Amino acid sequence: MIYLQIFMGLFIVLCILYIVSLLKNRRLKKEIKVLQGVLEMKDTTISNLEASRVAVKDVLDNFSLTEEVMTEVAAGESRESISEKLGIPVSKIELIIKFDKIKKKKHL
Repeated sequence: MIYLQIFMGLFIVLCILYIVSLLKNRRLKKEIKVLQGVLEMKDTTISNLEASRVAVKDVLDNFSLTEEVMTEVAAGESRESISEKLGIPVSKIELIIKFDKIKKKKHL
C-alpha cells in the first residue's frame, strides 16, 4: 500500500514537472520568434547602411562631376544623354541629383 502511495506521489510530481516544462517551452518559443524578428531588423538595417555608404562613396568619387551634371540637368538634358556624355551610369547621375537637392534644401 505504501508503495502505491509513493508511486502516485511520484507520478503527480512528474506530471506537474511536465506541465511546467511545457509552459516554459511555449514561452521560450515566443521569445525566439521575437529575437528572430529583431535579428531580421538588424540585418536589414546593416544592409541599408552598407548600401547608403556605397551610394555616398559613389557620389564622393564623382563629386568633381557634380557641376557638369547639374549644368546639363539645368539645360534640360536627359539623364541618359548625360550618362553617355560623361561616361557614368544613370544611377550615379540620379544619386548626384538627389544629393544636390539635399544640399540645396540644407542651405535654405
